[in-house]
Amino acid sequence: MNKSLGIYNIVYNKEINKSIENVLKSNININTYTTPKGLKELRIEICKFLYRIWNYKTNYNNMLITTGSQQSINLISSSLINDKDVIIIEQPTYFGALEVFKKRNIKLVGINLKKNGLNLKELEKKIIKYSPKLIYVVPTFNNPTGYSWSNKKRKEFLKIINKYNILVLEDDPYSLINFTKTKYKSLYTLNNGKRIIYLGTFSKLISPSINVGYILSDKINLLFSYKKSFDLCTNTFSQYIVLDYLKNNRLEKIIKYKIYFYKKALKNTIKELNNNYKNQIIKITKPKGGMFFLIKFKNKINLEDFEDGSKYYINGNHTNITRINICYRL
Repeated sequence: MNKSLGIYNIVYNKEINKSIENVLKSNININTYTTPKGLKELRIEICKFLYRIWNYKTNYNNMLITTGSQQSINLISSSLINDKDVIIIEQPTYFGALEVFKKRNIKLVGINLKKNGLNLKELEKKIIKYSPKLIYVVPTFNNPTGYSWSNKKRKEFLKIINKYNILVLEDDPYSLINFTKTKYKSLYTLNNGKRIIYLGTFSKLISPSINVGYILSDKINLLFSYKKSFDLCTNTFSQYIVLDYLKNNRLEKIIKYKIYFYKKALKNTIKELNNNYKNQIIKITKPKGGMFFLIKFKNKINLEDFEDGSKYYINGNHTNITRINICYRL
């Protein structure tokens, strides 16, 4: 395979270019709208893909194709969250989700994330205190730490959310980029889809330019009604590219090649950071997968060298922390 290494992601150009070529040469009418729910053929193919990696059957009728995870989060925030509702989130967490939630008249409550998952005693206390409408989590290779909840922690977490009948938004961009031998179970499959809204995306797995994601949920009809007000449909051309890619490639096998380079990049990146900033670093998280890790410095970071890590926290007061992409110096 021909690989193109970039500062953000690893993309295999041969496969994606072949799918683009296949779509252009086909008799498919790409100059038209599709249903806001997404191409039926693509939803069916994604279900086949998920069955291979999960050994769990999903229903394409419970799936909605979106313009990436960011639209998915916006869609859920608009359709399911009301003013003055409470959302519980991990700390730190994905800044894109925080940006969406902070624009709403809601209360955000944080739970500190440890390397094997949330503090569940703290979670239950805050559930009792705040009665949250939603819990937003990235349980597999959290962005920005790279941490992943243990499977034991996931099952204990689900007992709590089932007990209190709380909706969970499971954001899962990275679970296939796994540096370990552990097979982390999705919350969606562990709970048989109940109370879990699952977000998937192909931006990290195929290419950042393929801004196609999907939502799995038993609330898909409500989300579909709101999707029509966001856009008439997700980009038709991109949907057909992903469809062709999934039909003609074993994506999970391609990602195994990527993992080799990601692990090498991670090792080299941490080595370089230690060489250049060793006396200034307090902590470096050890990612078990995904594309990011977190560094905590003794003093405020230099914004010319690193991004401000405050945007990954509710209170925004973490100027000595930064997120690093594992391809930092590729």
